[in-house]
Amino acid sequence: MVKLSKLAGIAVFLALGVMPVVGHGYGTVGHASQQLRLLASELIRPALNRQALTVSVPDLPFVILDTEPQRLRQQLDVLVAEGLLQREAVVAEQRELTTQGWVTRNTAGVQYLPVAGVLHPTIRYGEAELLRLGEITLDPQPGGDTQARISFTWQVDNLAEWVWAPVFDSDARLTRIKASAETPIPGSAELVWDPLAQGWTLNELVAFPVQ
Repeated sequence: MVKLSKLAGIAVFLALGVMPVVGHGYGTVGHASQQLRLLASELIRPALNRQALTVSVPDLPFVILDTEPQRLRQQLDVLVAEGLLQREAVVAEQRELTTQGWVTRNTAGVQYLPVAGVLHPTIRYGEAELLRLGEITLDPQPGGDTQARISFTWQVDNLAEWVWAPVFDSDARLTRIKASAETPIPGSAELVWDPLAQGWTLNELVAFPVQ
């Protein structure tokens, strides 16, 4: 009964022609729905680029000592080779607790530095390409807000060559992205209509299927 009531509410909402639309002059619900699909694609693509196709490195400068796990160092070295980071050798004091108490030793390591002074670099490694947009599902909310849900499939384009370095092979998400040309990735998005601002905003983006 709850589902039938909800569907009936949406049907009335559409029949009255009060579906929130972007802009003016939309004479039919179908036209307005298509315009909303176009807007959704404009909002989803840059959000995918930010959320799914960027890698954030640690705050710089960042030091990894020779005594620490080296996997991150190997990955950052790939970015150095691409000219996306800088690197210099360092010697740091490291305290260790021994049977004789605390001992301070000099330990070699590597310090990673920003390029062009960017201390919090976010590095893009591809471009999102939307392949298919599903139908818009509207869900009116109390207070005048409306949620619009849409499913989509996407793949990566212009993938950076450095992501194929063996050190990234264990990254499950990156592996899925690299395979997206053959197997597109399903995702979904939720837009919200703000009656005060008279506009749609992207409220939620699910770039990968929930495992």
